[in-house]
Amino acid sequence: MSRPATGYPSVDKPWLQFYTDKMINTPIPKCSVYEFLYNNNKDYPQQIAINYLGREITYAELFKNIDATTAALTALGVKEGDIVTVGLPSIPEALYLVYAINRIGAVSNMIHPLAGEQELVFYLNEVKSKFAFLFDATYKIVKPSLNKTSVTRAVIITAGESLPLGLKQLFFLKNKRMDLSDNSKTLWWQNFLKMGKGVKFTEYKRDPDGMALISHTGGTTGEPKGVMCSDNNINFEIMQMGLMLEMQRQETQMAVLPPFINYSLINSMLEPIGLGQKCVLIPKYEPDKFFEYAKKYRPNIIATIPPYLEAMLTAPERKNADLSFIRLSAYGGEAMDPQNEKAVNELYEQCHVQNKLGKGIGMTELMGASTFTMPGLDMGEGDLGVPLQLSNCKIIDTETHKELGYNKEGEVCFAGPCVMLGYYHNKQATEELVRVHKDGIRWIHTGDLGKLDEKGRLHLTGRIKRIIMTKGKDGVITKLFPDRIEKVVNTHEAVSLSCVISVPDEVRVNYPKAFVELKPGFTGSAQLSEEIRKYCHNFLPDYMIPEEVDFVDELPRTSRGKVDFRALEKLQEEKTK
Repeated sequence: MSRPATGYPSVDKPWLQFYTDKMINTPIPKCSVYEFLYNNNKDYPQQIAINYLGREITYAELFKNIDATTAALTALGVKEGDIVTVGLPSIPEALYLVYAINRIGAVSNMIHPLAGEQELVFYLNEVKSKFAFLFDATYKIVKPSLNKTSVTRAVIITAGESLPLGLKQLFFLKNKRMDLSDNSKTLWWQNFLKMGKGVKFTEYKRDPDGMALISHTGGTTGEPKGVMCSDNNINFEIMQMGLMLEMQRQETQMAVLPPFINYSLINSMLEPIGLGQKCVLIPKYEPDKFFEYAKKYRPNIIATIPPYLEAMLTAPERKNADLSFIRLSAYGGEAMDPQNEKAVNELYEQCHVQNKLGKGIGMTELMGASTFTMPGLDMGEGDLGVPLQLSNCKIIDTETHKELGYNKEGEVCFAGPCVMLGYYHNKQATEELVRVHKDGIRWIHTGDLGKLDEKGRLHLTGRIKRIIMTKGKDGVITKLFPDRIEKVVNTHEAVSLSCVISVPDEVRVNYPKAFVELKPGFTGSAQLSEEIRKYCHNFLPDYMIPEEVDFVDELPRTSRGKVDFRALEKLQEEKTK
């Protein structure tokens, strides 16, 4: 595709050269999430929609189960506009609920099934949720405080409800249902379904631009925020990825993350079953069992995260494994150590995987993936692919907010049909993230630093939100970005992973301090700390050299698996008290 070059990526859209006319011009239906599922799959009733620990659920069964769930929701009293909380792992009931809630005109509020008690209370009260569908382990956590929430009815669900018959019997022999008689608000899933027997429900005609789902993110502030997603937001994400990756009916995609963020819910679950693929659900994914899962389910597509891929590198089964059935394996969520990424690609080649490891950048606020390294796309080290075909991307100056040309570093911004509606009841946070530019378009300011090359490939260089203001030897106040320091520290032979934080200082205003997780065989010491600092002098200016290097057995992580630099900041505060 030939386009006039203006020098500005958002106008030229050079990435479109990698897309076929079909990928760009296929119309995307504007309808509800349920209608999208139904219309795409109603003519294939005997094809498999879900594989749950060996139990294959056809599309005919899926629609029947969604019908039963919709009728039971009606009997429970759920009405149009209600916000229904779903705190479940990767089990079929989670998907039945998302579609049934959508069908009835209500909104799904997706939460982490094993969040802490106070966080669960916050999630429930934030949206004034009267109805909650909770994993049994989740209920145990929140039970002492359930009477402090807006919930009037809570339905409790186990991982055993949809197991194959033999496994189901064994599951309930080992896991007796807890007694719910002490709380009139609660009932078991099977009793909930009985409520819907014979109940008629009205098919609600949704506005596809209205709120359909709330997912949660810590964003750039670390505070949980509800991301409001429309039906169109979700369907456009599904279709763009499906067309770009040329997904085929009845390919198998394995979901490895629970459905509380969009990367897992939309990209790994709603996407495959919406497009007629088989979705493998594993309620408690164990990374060290990857080769066991692969042998059993033979997935063609896997969307995962770096720690799960890294677990493959030490698995004994890796040496003789045949993974030739994997067409696409991709990761997101956080950056991956280049050496580990190279090692995974080498392992994949040995195991006959069809393509190199895919990657991209994404946000829950953008429904999931926003760029991707399309199979066959010539990518350099550190490149994160090209924007999705219906999305737009530009790099802006961090001070003036003017768009920059090719290969210029600035803040990465995205626009397009996948930009969230906003944060639930948080106008200020919404306006900080989503801004209307002079072109009249809503752009998400990602907080990432990066640049776009002449082919439209995105390369990230740092993170704006983690800016440290510091004073150099010349007395001048300047900015430094922890990501840049971490990238250097992480290349030291002894370092597995690092995280740099800001430490207040009377002389320097703030200075950088590195917390380091070491590779096996290395021991933290004052000598090694100084060695790492000297190593940094080879690549960084003086003001960026960490003044301190502390060693930790394991870097803390957030509930979403990312390194929790705020926890390290709190640890440092405690040390200096």
